[in-house]
This record gives sequence, C-alpha cells and structure tokens, in this order.
Amino acid sequence: MLAIIMVGFEMGWLMGLLDFIRRGRAHDDHHSTDTDPVERSGSVLSMLSEEDKRKLFEEFRSKMMYDMFVLTHEGRPNCNQALEKFRNLPGVQWNIKVLGAELASRYYINGEPDRQALLNDPFIPNCRATRFEDFLQSWFIDTCKMLKLAPRLHRKLWEEVYVVNVLKHKGKLIPGCRGIVFGVGRERLPSFFASMGVDILATDLDPNNDASQGWIATDQHGSLDRLYFKEYLEEEQFRRHVSFQYADMNNIPPELEGQFDFCWSICAFEHLGSIENGLAFVRNTGRLLKKGGVSVHTTEFNYTRSEETIDNWATVLFRRKDFELLANQLKESGYEVPHLSFDVGSTPVDLFIDIPPYPQHKGDYYDERMSSLHLKLLVDGFPATCYGFNFSRV
Repeated sequence: MLAIIMVGFEMGWLMGLLDFIRRGRAHDDHHSTDTDPVERSGSVLSMLSEEDKRKLFEEFRSKMMYDMFVLTHEGRPNCNQALEKFRNLPGVQWNIKVLGAELASRYYINGEPDRQALLNDPFIPNCRATRFEDFLQSWFIDTCKMLKLAPRLHRKLWEEVYVVNVLKHKGKLIPGCRGIVFGVGRERLPSFFASMGVDILATDLDPNNDASQGWIATDQHGSLDRLYFKEYLEEEQFRRHVSFQYADMNNIPPELEGQFDFCWSICAFEHLGSIENGLAFVRNTGRLLKKGGVSVHTTEFNYTRSEETIDNWATVLFRRKDFELLANQLKESGYEVPHLSFDVGSTPVDLFIDIPPYPQHKGDYYDERMSSLHLKLLVDGFPATCYGFNFSRV
C-alpha cells in the first residue's frame, strides 16, 4: 500500500488533480455526495477507501513505534535504534517542509494577488472540514479580496473565510445587526464587520484569570486597541461600532442572552479544558441569539480516529462523534443545524500533514517559504484540521 501512495504522488494524483481542475464539477454532484473529485477522475486514490487511508496511517505509526522500541537478541532494549530515530528527526522534518512547499508551488501559488478562481460553485453553509477544493472556489477568492488578504494554503485563513461566508449567506452582515465574538485575541473580523455598519461586542478572558497567562505570554490576548485594522475603516467608525469586555467562555454572563443577531469564535473552544466544556460552550451560545440568529465556530478536528483523542488538556481534539452529538443536542433543543460533512479531501494537498517548525518557532531553521502548505497538522501525534460548525435559532 505504501508503494501505491508513492507512485500516486508522481502519476495518479497529479493527473487526477489536473483533470479535476480542467473539468470542474457538476453542481448537483458537488452537493449530493462527499466523494472527492480526484477519486472520481480515475486516479490511484480511487483504490483507497477512507478506512484504507486510516489503516495506512496506523500501519505507518505502528511500524515507527516498533522500530524505536524493538529489543536486541538478548532481550535488552535497543537504545541505539531509538537514538538513531531521534537523530534522524531534523532531516525528516526538513524533508517534510520541503515537500509541503513543493506541493504548494505545484498546485497553488501562495500570495498571488490577482488569482482567478478555478471553481464557481455557490457557498453552501454546512458544517465541514478544511479542504483544498475550497481554496479554488470563487467565494473563497472573493472573500480574500474583501479581507485584503492574498489567498494562501493556510487553515487559519480558511477559518476566517468560512465565518464570513456563513454570516453573509445568513444575511447578518448588514447595518443594524449586532454580533459577539469570544476568545477574540487579535482578530481582524471585528474591524471588517464594523466597516459594514455592524455592531460588535468583542470578548476575551480576563487577564487576571490564570488561564489567560499563556495567551498573554504569546501575544495573543485581546483588547479593544488591538482589534483595530486601519485598512478596513477609520478609527472613529471602529470605536463607534466595536466595544470590548472580558468574558469567560466557560461561564457566559447571563445578561448577554438574547442580545445578538450572530455569534462567532475562531479556534477557541478547544482551549476550554475538555471536550465537554467545549461542546457546552457552543450549546450555550444559542441562548445569546435573537430569533433567526446564527452561531458559527471553528475548532480542531481529529479526522483519523473515531475514539482515541486528546481530552482534558490545554488543547482538545474533537471527533466526528462529538460534532454529531452536538448537532443532535441542538436539534433536540429546537435549533436548526445544517448538514455535517466530514470529508477532508484526497488530493496531495489534502493528504499532506504539516509539522513544526511553525512561524512562532523562528530560529529553529524556520523559513517562511517552508510553511506554504498548512491545511493539516499533527497535534500531540494526531492528524488534525479545522472544522467549521454553525447553527441557527429558529
């Protein structure tokens, strides 16, 4: 199976992806199935089911673990073999970063200011994972232009674009609407929404809370002044439409209930201490909405495991069954939840899993050109990507 994957990089995947880009996809087919376009184009990946891909990753991980802890003929720990694996890690890291940069340059020239969309499917506001196909869509490219950002293969950009498009589709980005954001950090969206005449209450954790110290130390904690982006609006308009207060996502102030047309958070509720805390936060945001209001959030998705995951930790990873449970709980409470898709794509770009060093690791032979592909990554050994979830108050 490993041989199939290696051959696929140079033949099947390339031909399949190029054929997909040339032909596009039929609208009905795009919305009626989660089948990946590369798989339907006759590439090598058509031989691999999602279960096969999971097994492949598990085989690879098990082989690595076995090689590191195999015993000698005398039954003693083979320390030399383990140390050799660790000594080789810098080279392995470098090779992976180079591969990511090559994939990005082959399939998507990052930062191209006048990039033209290759696909023109309408945005569908379902719950979904980050996929390469989205970066080819006209709605993605157009939103990047509105945000004054160059399109690039980064999952964090996808999160912002997803939130904007859900709210735009729901008709919430118009003058007079009011939104609230949690765990705002240094986001640009409050300024962007304010430029449209939308009122925003931005919130972040109280700096006196012990849990906020890590965010302060890494320069990711929010305040009103840090949310102003002059490329979107004048400061006077910003201060007229954006306000700020401290709020604990695990204990949302009751006075905020029923006050907002929309609510959002980006990559925040996986940091609330546990999977249950994160799910409870999302459910609780429904109480903040007016009738017809929408709540949209992005978080970390453990897309290879159905049971084993990270929980009760600083960063937790949500599984498919966690999102399905959340959707059922919200529906039972009378909220409207769109279709949940768990397709993470099967192109070479989708299959690539990034590893450190990341931008915050400058000095560890970090080079920005080596981080041009970042849709998937390893989180404590688990492949993960972003997942966008939204629901509405009927």
